[in-house]
Amino acid sequence: MIEVTFEQHRDLAIMHLDGKLYFESLNYLTEIWCQIVAKQPKVIAMDCRELDGIDSSSIGILVQFFNEAMKKNIELVFYDLNPSIRKLFHTIHLEQFFTVTTGKKFMAKYCSFA
Repeated sequence: MIEVTFEQHRDLAIMHLDGKLYFESLNYLTEIWCQIVAKQPKVIAMDCRELDGIDSSSIGILVQFFNEAMKKNIELVFYDLNPSIRKLFHTIHLEQFFTVTTGKKFMAKYCSFA
């Protein structure tokens, strides 16, 4: 199961993911995503520091989030992926679509305008 909290700072929303992102959690994650998108941020970041695992269904929903974000001119950023999730993102070429970075680089680039 996953715990999701989020914070909003003007044009930046940060979703903090804690636990395992599996099929059973997708409705919960989607509800929070919709709440955030409704606030029309310029950037939505997913803090993956505490994300322990992810399944293929979850990858699919992240791609849907990416497509929705693109349509609404929202940048989607993932930061602090653990090594196994980073490897998964790399293996299935998600880094070509998503912005993936470290927390330190994220803070330096995005939090100055928040």
